[in-house]
Amino acid sequence: MSATPSSQRFQSLDALRAVACFLVIWQHVSESLLRHSNGGQWTSELANYFDFGRIGVVAFFCISGFVIPRTLEGPRLAALRSFAINRFFRLYPIYWVAVVIGIYSLWLVTGHKLPASTILANGGMIATFVGEPHIMGLFWTLEVELAFYLATALLYLGFGKYKFLSAIAGFSLSYALWKLDLLKGYQGNLPILGYLLAIMFAGSAMRCIYELKQEPLFSRSENWKKAARILFALMVYLVAQPVIEGVEKSFSYPDPMWNRYGWGHTLGMAMFALFFFLPRTPRWLSLAGRSTYSVYLLHAIVFTLIARFWQTQELPKTRLELFILLTTATTFGLAALTYRYIEKPSIRLGKRMATKNG
Repeated sequence: MSATPSSQRFQSLDALRAVACFLVIWQHVSESLLRHSNGGQWTSELANYFDFGRIGVVAFFCISGFVIPRTLEGPRLAALRSFAINRFFRLYPIYWVAVVIGIYSLWLVTGHKLPASTILANGGMIATFVGEPHIMGLFWTLEVELAFYLATALLYLGFGKYKFLSAIAGFSLSYALWKLDLLKGYQGNLPILGYLLAIMFAGSAMRCIYELKQEPLFSRSENWKKAARILFALMVYLVAQPVIEGVEKSFSYPDPMWNRYGWGHTLGMAMFALFFFLPRTPRWLSLAGRSTYSVYLLHAIVFTLIARFWQTQELPKTRLELFILLTTATTFGLAALTYRYIEKPSIRLGKRMATKNG
């Protein structure tokens, strides 16, 4: 049986997850294992210039924006209860495994013990919000996801089945949060939280445009549909505005912030759009994309232990490309196991509990 256009579209998004994860691995390995290499420095220079990690992360945010709000359907309170249960069991069990292994790996490499407050904040996925350091730096992206889930749930409580209105409200509030600098001065990526949430809500609006016939308000007439498309185009323009300004700055004078963040945000959104409109992607790549949450959580642990192994065994330096491939193969292999034995059972348990409580 051939796949439907809709299912092919989601297979493309799974493939995008796999590519995004590979870019994140490339970025982190090229930074962390450079000192253990004797060649391949071009991989680090290329990743740093375009900020491969940021490209992958922004692509993930676009996917979440496109997918997550549509998981809320039906009576509001029952839908929110099911949403909370499913998201909890989707996010936390494998995350806690990564936190425990991360703590052990950090102790193994540095000998440092973490205070209980840091462990608890990381365990709750709220370290940035309470001023605690991350056990692994990549955890900041999960906190953005958590903020998006909370915002999406609150908007569903207010707007219910009116998804596009919800996306407009979410985008407007997020964009205002960013443009008014309401989080200026806070640590980490919190100052740009509003911008990242605006990208995600633009992804939500894109889903509404893609399924415009299902919109109870904006599908009433051709004029309403045209208005929805104009509003979506405005969202795209507003999230692209920093990109446009960055390009102008790059032509007039060197702008390291553009090179560090502008390319990452630009190409992350562009890559999402490209994969979304691809008619077909390789099946093996789509299958690899299903375990990318585990890949994302575990890859830093893998390359940290590889670096320690190289150092303790006094192995000769090797090319950076080989470190990237070794980390990628090891992480995806390990993730396939954790997806099968931890993630999938947790997801099934969450669905059973959500059904029972529904």
